[in-house]
Amino acid sequence: MCGIVGIYNTSCAEADLQQVRAMSEVLICRGPDAQRQRRLGRAVFGHCRLSIIDLSSAADQPMYDGQERCMISFNGEIYNYRQLRSQLSAQGYNFVTNSDTEVILALYLTGGSDALKLLDGMFAFGLYDQRSDELILMRDMLGKKPLYYFSTSQRQLVFASTLPALKRHRQWQGELDVQAISDFLSYSAIPGNNSAYMHVKKVQPGSIMRFNAAGECFTEKYWQVDYRNKSDLSFDDAAAILREKLDSAVKKRLVADVPCGVFLSGGIDSAIISMLAAENSAEAINAYTVGFDEKRYDERNLAACSAEFINRRTGGKLLHCTHKVDCSSFEELSSLAEVCGEPFADFSLLPYSFLCCFAAGSNKVVLSGDGADEIFGGYERYYAMRCCALANKILPPAVLRCLADCAGMIFPDHGKRSFRSRLRRLLSLAATPESERYCQLMMQISETQKQQLYGSRILDLAPQPGQRILQQALKQVTTLQWQEKYAECDMGNYLIDDILVKADRGSMKHSLEVRSPFLDRELIEFAATLPFEYKQKGAQRKRILKYAMQDKLAGEIICQRKRGFAVPIGSWFRNEWREVLRTSLLEGKLVKDNWMNPHALQRLLAEHDSLRKDHSELLGNLLMLELFLEKAN
Repeated sequence: MCGIVGIYNTSCAEADLQQVRAMSEVLICRGPDAQRQRRLGRAVFGHCRLSIIDLSSAADQPMYDGQERCMISFNGEIYNYRQLRSQLSAQGYNFVTNSDTEVILALYLTGGSDALKLLDGMFAFGLYDQRSDELILMRDMLGKKPLYYFSTSQRQLVFASTLPALKRHRQWQGELDVQAISDFLSYSAIPGNNSAYMHVKKVQPGSIMRFNAAGECFTEKYWQVDYRNKSDLSFDDAAAILREKLDSAVKKRLVADVPCGVFLSGGIDSAIISMLAAENSAEAINAYTVGFDEKRYDERNLAACSAEFINRRTGGKLLHCTHKVDCSSFEELSSLAEVCGEPFADFSLLPYSFLCCFAAGSNKVVLSGDGADEIFGGYERYYAMRCCALANKILPPAVLRCLADCAGMIFPDHGKRSFRSRLRRLLSLAATPESERYCQLMMQISETQKQQLYGSRILDLAPQPGQRILQQALKQVTTLQWQEKYAECDMGNYLIDDILVKADRGSMKHSLEVRSPFLDRELIEFAATLPFEYKQKGAQRKRILKYAMQDKLAGEIICQRKRGFAVPIGSWFRNEWREVLRTSLLEGKLVKDNWMNPHALQRLLAEHDSLRKDHSELLGNLLMLELFLEKAN
């Protein structure tokens, strides 16, 4: 994994090598092994390298082709590069390195930008073609690797892996995007191709962007998963194919010139990946688990049981490494806020960062279980939506609203995980009109709450409601099965805007590459052809995945309930972080710059302190927004 930066100057002036060098300095944690800046024609690129494939200096970047027609700065891994290399060699292309980067150059030179659609991997890159005087920016199908860009008043197109790198550009404009910040408070992340800044955008996942010297920009969406065409495979046959494709996905991600490890939690997803990695690895591999003092959130014992079982099946191929961490480090939280470069409030980033730090001590590459919930129906919310639909068939809306009101009075709001709170929220959801349920599930704050909370800095600009994003996404789903539309929506939004951002920022902070076999292109496309009842039926979640792996893992591992990588921020906000939270929210920029109403903030804090309501998620969003604003410009 690496960090990339570049400037494409469409005016007459030469792009600035020193400027790119200054921007690259911020990216060294993403690529500590080699740093270089190079110029070709109107473009100057920079690169910070984490060496994974072909460790020689010949594979350093930015890289030219042999005739110096093209230059590339590439971040990521191409999993089918060996097959592509063989095909290109058969066509007469002479390679001088063993890197996947050179394969991208060769692919473009022999087949143009259309040939780049053959790439299978996680990546983001800038490629400059001196002959056509054109810059290409491309991002993998799911946006696993980040890529931001903006244009300057002097007709420069500037791109980089991170916002902090872009901020080093001398023509950086720091105007904040109030709409994007309002959307962040709804979703704990900034959704879509926007950023926290007005002039900065993200390259869309699964897209190729082309910029020319005339200042024109052309965007092509080259990949989108299609859920319409369902297979008529039997459940057993589909499970057999799933096993093969998942095994292949793991094998592809074990290809590296450095040792690979795995993340192992107490759940089924990481256990599956760990088992397949151990089976397919020639050497023993490290499996990393972190634990906490809070027993409710500590999965070390469960992970140890999985590791013990896997070792019995593989002859001791898994070296289980555990480490206890104190996630209540506010200094680490502040550091992560700076790394993210814009507001991001998935607090599982905290333990994830500690896990990556632990793994980076011995490995450069690890495999994770990310993505299984989205493609195999693992989230409880899909079942909740089905329960709500059933409740509406049995009871009139007025009765459901009455039950929801009663539940709100009887059951205190003591956190999302308690049974009483889950029941209260389910009744409230059932009383909500069907068109609004998914938005209510996914959003952290209602529009009514926003009006009470916002200060003049936001209210004066009258931002659009946050639910418009998911409402639009639901209109664009391809599936014809109503239960599946929420999973498809999660794939295109929650996975990209939250889960993959957490994986990239948490790992790159510690110079670690994380690969996700469940997010394999072939596996996703196959899973999309399966009827949703193969994935979730009644209360059974990830049904076909568990069935496919039942001969690989013990029943107690297969049946482990989903936990997630949660941390007790509700408790921290009442105890360890109480004072720093109050100081940050009431004396920081949120109040001083009129972003928020101080009286509304005081009410939130008082209700949370007294256990009358659990505002942990909203307070977490506000805290991360404050930490961002403190260093925004």
